[in-house]
Amino acid sequence: MSNEEILVELKSFVGAESRSLARLIVYLVEIEERRLHLELACSSMFDFCTRRLGFSEGEAFRRLTAARLVRRLPVLLDAIASGRIHLSSLVLLRDLLTETNVDEILAAASGKTKREVEELLARMAPKPDVMPSIRRLPDRSASGRHGSSRTVSPLPQTTPPSLQLKPIAESRYRVQLTANESLRDKLELARALMSHRNPSGDLAEIIEQAVDLLIEKLSKEKLGTSSRARRSKSSAKHGYVTRAARREAFERDGMQCSFVGENGERCPARCFLEVDHVTPLALGGSGQAENLRVLCRAHNRDAAERVFGHAYVEDRTRERRREASIRPNKGLVETHHFRQRKFVEARSQVRGALLALGFRVDSRI
Repeated sequence: MSNEEILVELKSFVGAESRSLARLIVYLVEIEERRLHLELACSSMFDFCTRRLGFSEGEAFRRLTAARLVRRLPVLLDAIASGRIHLSSLVLLRDLLTETNVDEILAAASGKTKREVEELLARMAPKPDVMPSIRRLPDRSASGRHGSSRTVSPLPQTTPPSLQLKPIAESRYRVQLTANESLRDKLELARALMSHRNPSGDLAEIIEQAVDLLIEKLSKEKLGTSSRARRSKSSAKHGYVTRAARREAFERDGMQCSFVGENGERCPARCFLEVDHVTPLALGGSGQAENLRVLCRAHNRDAAERVFGHAYVEDRTRERRREASIRPNKGLVETHHFRQRKFVEARSQVRGALLALGFRVDSRI
């Protein structure tokens, strides 16, 4: 082949790739509309794209973002198919695009690089100047001899932004998190209280013991596990799920969604697990263990919608969120009590020190 023929062929391949990408996005829209990913034991479209289709996290995020934009603004599909705009640009512009400005923005962003689209976005939706600030930075020595340890995580992140776990050796991990002042104070207090059993003050040991206690507490609350578990009473209210029944369901299904897809594979979700009634209470189902199953939130909702319909489940979900929003924030209350306790302890220490030095201390101090 001549040089010219190679370039012509390459250009045709690029065009075919853009058209294939547009068709793929159409299929993603249809799969999400029909919720086919749930039937294949995937708890989310992101799970479907990464586990079933083999996309990387970044590929899945960009394609799903484009699919949801196309569902809302179909004109974008032609721009993708023709190669006028790439998915990275759509990700940047996703919050700016509306039915009224989509044509204008497409015309401005067509054929531009990601950097150029970032500049376009800054002009169309300028942000206020960054306020001057001073913040504590990590010790430079912590980054090691090879430079900064700061890394850029792919989107969407598979762990919360404030927590990163990275393997550094066999069975060894670096755990990095961002903590508020309250957590720092609690860690320091725990270090002091454990000083005899943990003279080195190793934070890993403190956190592991704290997490052990948390797991034990949550296991009792959510799974009904206890060293003195009580048997379920036959006189329990109809439909009420006793701790024993809940525990039996989790022991049977394990800490994993029990939904099995048409392909025979089980949903791998282990977070946001819920106990579902196989036969709903409203249809006469009982709260006995044989009528319970462990499902992830997505498959639990899908099961409910198949019985009661989307509108009913949506109304119930909205009502529960509204009820939850008016409850007091338990975390804030606990933080307030902890700070009050620390203040009382500090005041007592200061008062004792002043008395030891011979000062007269007002009873109000």
